[in-house]
Amino acid sequence: MKAVLKKFLFIHWDALLASIGGCLFIYYFTRHSGIGISPDSVTYLSTADNIRDNFSFTDFNGLPMVDFPLGYPSLLAIISLLTGTEVIQLIPILNCILFTGVIILTSVIIQGSQQILPVYKSLFLTLIASSPCLLEVYSMLWSETVFLFLILLFIVAIRNYLDSKNLANLLLVTIIVSVALVTRYAGICLLGTGLFILLFDGDLTLKRKIKHSIFFTLISCSLLITNLIRNSKANGNLTGIREKSIHSVIEILHEIGNTISEWLPFFKNQERMVSFLFIIILFFGILFLFYRILQQQYFHNYETILLCFFVLYACFIIMMASFSRFENLSSRLLSPMYIPFLLVVSQWLLAFQPKFVRMKRVALLFLLLIYYGGFHYHHFRLNAEAWEGIKDAGIPGYTEDSWAKSPAITYIKTNKAQFNDLVIANANDAVYFLTGIHAASLPHKEIAGEVNAFLKKNSFYLFWFVDGENADLVSLEFIKSKKNLKLVKEIERNQIFFVTDKTSHSSAK
Repeated sequence: MKAVLKKFLFIHWDALLASIGGCLFIYYFTRHSGIGISPDSVTYLSTADNIRDNFSFTDFNGLPMVDFPLGYPSLLAIISLLTGTEVIQLIPILNCILFTGVIILTSVIIQGSQQILPVYKSLFLTLIASSPCLLEVYSMLWSETVFLFLILLFIVAIRNYLDSKNLANLLLVTIIVSVALVTRYAGICLLGTGLFILLFDGDLTLKRKIKHSIFFTLISCSLLITNLIRNSKANGNLTGIREKSIHSVIEILHEIGNTISEWLPFFKNQERMVSFLFIIILFFGILFLFYRILQQQYFHNYETILLCFFVLYACFIIMMASFSRFENLSSRLLSPMYIPFLLVVSQWLLAFQPKFVRMKRVALLFLLLIYYGGFHYHHFRLNAEAWEGIKDAGIPGYTEDSWAKSPAITYIKTNKAQFNDLVIANANDAVYFLTGIHAASLPHKEIAGEVNAFLKKNSFYLFWFVDGENADLVSLEFIKSKKNLKLVKEIERNQIFFVTDKTSHSSAK
């Protein structure tokens, strides 16, 4: 055991040092106001608390959580129960552990890749540890923190399966995929990657391919199917309400190009060029996968697995954004392909190195070092810009001072007893997280059933926050056209109304 640990430390010393750097980033980013909290975070947090306290898979309004899989809040509840620590207090530590795992698994993948310069691994890991994309994810209470770790763990596990072809190693892969599927629905891309490897592995006989594929699929999908059945019984639909997309494929590719241009140096405000490069990389990724199927001597390596996952995730996110309305395709949503994307592209570039004569090889390495330096400067600039706001106000979200120390929030907390009727808010998750009041959400303007149910409410308090405006929900002007609004309090443009029917003769409070 001691010899194994000594060997591990000798091989992955650079990953451990990079992990320390990454954890220091997270510590300083979350030092002012704690971990970042978004609307999704409040749902995860409240559901985890309800699972721990009452074994109830419900959110802060007592409604079944169906918009997201139950894996992440269940994990938080279990860790909170075992440690006796509140979920929000343990998240920074958990995120540091997961980020360390991501860096070490990246090191394992690079170490197992072919024709890689020894210095490449150390340089790549420092980029990962200082990446604004990953630091944003690991400074927040988001399920992506676990999902990114599971992606890399899957890649390492299925590579080990390729060496042995035994069911014990395949069982480990299936467990990872099953957990990933109830962490993010995008875990379906890991299922697809696993099936690709099983079906096109030339070393497996047809009988073993069928046997292993059925075994892999059934166990991998077991938790997700259970989750979806529960969702259907509890809420009437499988994955919550999904509004129709309003973006074309061209617009989606432009959003992806915009995000990737933020990842890379020298591409600022070059969204169209980066979108075009992304399409080219995706096209060649598909071609290389077909090549690997035909040339089986190159099939059993990390690059094949990385390529397959990158291609499937890129196609999945484009397809889903075409059918279902997403937030902008930001670094958060594209982060699962961040490390595979960089690994694939950098390994393609390094693959040319042995083919050149010495002078051309030196020139290529010199250019790559310049690009590496540009990467670090790019990361430094973005992190410095983020730090300017974070050091004084905290991580953007509901723990940020603009929310947590808002005079409107302070007024609501001080006068909680006044709001004993129904409360509706355009940022109901913020109201619950910051004041403990169980406010209902405004209806989505394109969902007639929600709007009609809202209009039938006779009287309620309405909390309207300027920073909580959401174009998908009904507007204040719409509410004013349908209801009587009496202003109770206005604080820094945030407003509290008592709302009654226009036809009601009851006096306003």
